[in-house]
Amino acid sequence: MTSAFEDPRAALRRHGLRPRRPFGQNFLVDRSVVERIAAAVGPRPGLRIVEIGAGLGTLTRALQAGGSAVVAIERERDMVRALRADFEAGGGVTVMEVDAVTFDYRAAATGSPTAVAGNLPYNLTGPLLGAIVDSIDALVAAVVMVQREVAERMVAAPGSRTYGALSVMVQARCDAEVVLEVPPDAFYPAPEVHSMVVRLVPSRPPRIGGRDWEKVRRIVRAAFAQRRKKLRNALRSLAPQELVEASLTRAGIDPSRRAETLSVEDFARLADELG
Repeated sequence: MTSAFEDPRAALRRHGLRPRRPFGQNFLVDRSVVERIAAAVGPRPGLRIVEIGAGLGTLTRALQAGGSAVVAIERERDMVRALRADFEAGGGVTVMEVDAVTFDYRAAATGSPTAVAGNLPYNLTGPLLGAIVDSIDALVAAVVMVQREVAERMVAAPGSRTYGALSVMVQARCDAEVVLEVPPDAFYPAPEVHSMVVRLVPSRPPRIGGRDWEKVRRIVRAAFAQRRKKLRNALRSLAPQELVEASLTRAGIDPSRRAETLSVEDFARLADELG
């Protein structure tokens, strides 16, 4: 896929702007990375793409080149002005000045197949992933760039060092795969960490489907809050120990196991049993 690529450093100069660290602004300057991210999203006519943190429109152009209608959301006002100057003359890009954490992704997916894409600010990764995962069943896919350690937790298998609450909450609703590792020198200014691009697609059916999602979330968080404790003790914040042990036994889970050994399906059975 090819697109009209403008180096963000040139775009910053053109608009008289500088990166703002409080907003976590690190701009992708590696064209090949931009195009590989766009390819992972798979832009095409008829697909709407919500881009998180569109910045100067570097990825926006690559998504637009594939024929998709792009909803570019951005909260930093100077970036919004730059985006509107470059895109609002037409061409299938809509710029919205909005906070990506509170944006309604489910509503945005109404009426047309919709994907989400973007480089998630490191200081907002948790809430943004939560918002995306909560809406994933309404989306075709989500392709997000996050810090490498976060990506590793998202795709971790039970029993591994990086498996935790985030792994369960993502994998409960999504099939997740790492599609690309991005080094610091692909950005301007260069961050101090490596990044990874992760592609999420809705699991069909979801591995934890038809359950009280908030109940599942409470169980998973409690189980991993003290991950070195056995489940009979780690879950005592939710219910008396005898009830916890009985629920675990009915779910076919040894109460002496620890949270990192449980699969997503184990947590689903536990949610059914633990009142």
